[in-house]
Amino acid sequence: MRHLIFYLFLISLTLSIPFEAKTENEIVADLSQGNVEISTNFLGAKILLFGAYDGKKGDDIIVVVTGPKGLVTIQKKEKIFGMWINTKKVNYINTPKYFSISSNRPIDEILDKKTQKLSQIGLNNLNVRIQPGTKIVDDKTWREALTRNMIKSKLWSINENSVTLNKNALFRSYLRLPSNVVVGEFDVKILHYRNGDLISKEKNTINVSKSGFSAEIYKIADNYSTLYGIFAVLLAVLIGWGTSLIFRRF
Repeated sequence: MRHLIFYLFLISLTLSIPFEAKTENEIVADLSQGNVEISTNFLGAKILLFGAYDGKKGDDIIVVVTGPKGLVTIQKKEKIFGMWINTKKVNYINTPKYFSISSNRPIDEILDKKTQKLSQIGLNNLNVRIQPGTKIVDDKTWREALTRNMIKSKLWSINENSVTLNKNALFRSYLRLPSNVVVGEFDVKILHYRNGDLISKEKNTINVSKSGFSAEIYKIADNYSTLYGIFAVLLAVLIGWGTSLIFRRF
């Protein structure tokens, strides 16, 4: 309700204040939900981003959401003796565990390729690096596999034509977090472009955390990783042993 009131306030403020009285090239934005809690039955989240900007006809808005960065592993499978086995792997460091770009129209119509690359706008423009000491033959193939896997997992996405602009003054867009999203702080950048030039920008954050029983498991796994690993192995052995006993009886 607080965010709805704020959105209505933005509409009335934008329509009532003379253009000359507004702060030039300013963006005001808010989120319908700034904190997301992940429980055992978490199915994802849909968050409304809305705000006001000092726009002109033909202006564009791009929204970039970047999750926590870390190591992401890409593995290559090969068929050996009739079985698919992981034979090679490449670790990428400084990789966003979540990344999405939303825009009011196709990004290629807003920015040229050079600007997209310099601004890291685009899934293949992200500045991710292979872990030092790793030797690979075809960097491009592995990089494409990284993008493909993250898209398949719904952790990376491009959402063109998903930002709605109104009267060159208001904007809104829905941000979607999948059920397999990681915990941490997510940076939300709202970028205002005019004829391909960045006019203004605004930042916001979304905090994703565990809650309930899943939070306790996460804390144990994080603080006592060795013991948690041993427990997981023992539990798997016990489950396998118990299952075999059941099948022996029947």
